[in-house]
Amino acid sequence: MVRMGGTQPTEEQVMLVVEHVQQRHTWDCGLACVTMVLPPSTRSRFSSQLYKICQEEGFDKSTWSIDLAYLLQRFGIKHRYMTITLGVDPGFSSESFYDHVLHKDAQRVLERFRAAKDHGVVVEQGVTTINDILAHLHQEGPVILLTNAHLLVCLRCARAMPHLRSCLPCSPPYQGHYILLVGFDMKKGHIYYRNPSFGNRICSISFVKLDKARQSYGTDEDIIFIYKNDSREESVCV
Repeated sequence: MVRMGGTQPTEEQVMLVVEHVQQRHTWDCGLACVTMVLPPSTRSRFSSQLYKICQEEGFDKSTWSIDLAYLLQRFGIKHRYMTITLGVDPGFSSESFYDHVLHKDAQRVLERFRAAKDHGVVVEQGVTTINDILAHLHQEGPVILLTNAHLLVCLRCARAMPHLRSCLPCSPPYQGHYILLVGFDMKKGHIYYRNPSFGNRICSISFVKLDKARQSYGTDEDIIFIYKNDSREESVCV
């Protein structure tokens, strides 16, 4: 297994300009994150043909990270998907979140992993660090990240709405949820992200709490690095 080792960026703050997309259902947070990184012309086509594309790709209301990687490849978005499990962790059968989808998805997901290289989908087995994430946000583009929503908090939302403990309240122990990382503040030790569960807002979480949410059992530490291939996104260093 590969362990990446990025160095901290020199800039104190970076924010990527990304148009927000809110998810439509409880199951399409990953699709909303994919939509956010598509060029405007492609985004409208993807949104209008969403259900048709889902059928063509072979998933139905239960998207896995490998499915998102196939979608990115389908629409020509340069990416790199990293995970600690190339396939499906058999231990997920004990997690209630996966209980209702494993029986119908496991074989399909395994086949997608096996065929990834033939389809030009970049998948690597490895572990990423917070420095890898910061370096990518600074140098390359946004990051689609699988988290445990139960551990996903927003410091900005907590200040605006003190009664809310997190951006996506849910029952323990695990609830998979995709977010899009768009920036960071080194001085504060914060990562900025767009949460497709909500309308247009930028959320904030500490480096430490983000690591807990993304490394929680059930996520496989899935992360998809997006590489800029147009001028739509730009980093602003302050």
